[in-house]
Amino acid sequence: MEFVRIYAEFEAPELAELAGGSIRRKLRGIHRITVHPVGAGKQAHTGYERFTMLPANLSMMNYATDVLHAEIASSSIPEPMQRRTTELLVVCDAAAARGVTNILHQFGGNRIRQNG
Repeated sequence: MEFVRIYAEFEAPELAELAGGSIRRKLRGIHRITVHPVGAGKQAHTGYERFTMLPANLSMMNYATDVLHAEIASSSIPEPMQRRTTELLVVCDAAAARGVTNILHQFGGNRIRQNG
């Protein structure tokens, strides 16, 4: 019996886990499914955000401005920068390889590669 290793990358761990669960439920000949994070898709912003505050009454001839600094909260980081790329590895029989590849595509897997 010949085993095949199929690798795929997903944008989020949740998608990889959903794909792995679907493969496990729908196909026979699956020997192992492994999900592990590859790393951050993009570096998250850290440090401080800077903005300038002007007075409300701009008709005054002599006014002062102020520069304020605020720490960047993790909740203000846009979602695409919070994503983490995750790799899914499926070890299966050669007969199940095509079905595994189809399910990986359905769940948004990319960079799918197969080692026999």
